Amino acid sequence: MRRVLLLALTLAALFLAIEAFRVLVGTNIHTIIPGQAYRCAQPSAQDLDELIAAYRIRSVVNLRGNCDGTDWYIDECRATHYHNVSQHDINFSAGRLPSTSELRQLLEVLDHTDYPILLHCRRGADRTGVAATMVLLLKTAAPLAEARQQLSCRYGHVAMGRTASLDQFVDYYACWLETAGRLHSPDTFRDWALHHYCPGACWSVLSWAEPPPTGVRVGQNIVLRVRVRNASLLSWRLSPALTAGVHLGCFLFNEQDQQIAGVKAGLRDGEVHRGETVEFTVVLSPVRQPGRYRLQVDMSDEQQCWFYQTGSEPLNGELVIRE
Repeated sequence: MRRVLLLALTLAALFLAIEAFRVLVGTNIHTIIPGQAYRCAQPSAQDLDELIAAYRIRSVVNLRGNCDGTDWYIDECRATHYHNVSQHDINFSAGRLPSTSELRQLLEVLDHTDYPILLHCRRGADRTGVAATMVLLLKTAAPLAEARQQLSCRYGHVAMGRTASLDQFVDYYACWLETAGRLHSPDTFRDWALHHYCPGACWSVLSWAEPPPTGVRVGQNIVLRVRVRNASLLSWRLSPALTAGVHLGCFLFNEQDQQIAGVKAGLRDGEVHRGETVEFTVVLSPVRQPGRYRLQVDMSDEQQCWFYQTGSEPLNGELVIRE
């Protein structure tokens, strides 16, 4: 009896080891909806040939974006072209929530492309997990609890570090449903994704508290006043450390679009609650050459991204430096 139990445990451990290797190192191929949607890690040209044939794939959704010039991307383009399969390149990130534009682009693809589809990123775990969650919410009656399992260790996703932010995607949708008093359905999810989605704390409305100065001369400090409203879902934590918290960044570009100056503001302990407005004073170093310069101002979550990367609008302006 003990030998049988030991053999069973050994076989189970061997199976788990093989499966872990397949998920973490291999193709990580899984079915999302039988006959309709599949997910995997970055396929080689041979893998793609086999997957297209085995699952009769009609569309490949590449969540790594257009990577023209890289070997894997060239191989993928050749394979999809050879098999007359649609290829959609969408630039998701494994370290932050999708931007509003990226989310809408994927929604457009999922609504109008030919099926069956194959979703992939590099490991088939994080970005692919978000996209696979969307497929279930849009194309099936799966409840939220089932859909969120597409972002789990079963597929190689571990909610630690920056990748943990992706787990908030379904959380924000669930919170919106509760607040709005609505029940999930594919149409409701589509409405949220198109009109109500906000990528966590990374959303702001920026304006000039005072217009950029005129008559600035070479060698003078440039003093700017910026007003920022927290239009996100969460409070912002300001920090005196450059590598933590939320800050305002201001950059100056010359007529060749080269950055010649940059500074961050909000380097202090503090909190800006949702809906609150705060003003920052920004002091840029003196410019040594006269001419026209472009100002760009944006907020930054130092552990995630610049807010413009999520779809939030940066603030732009012009500065004329005189002799």
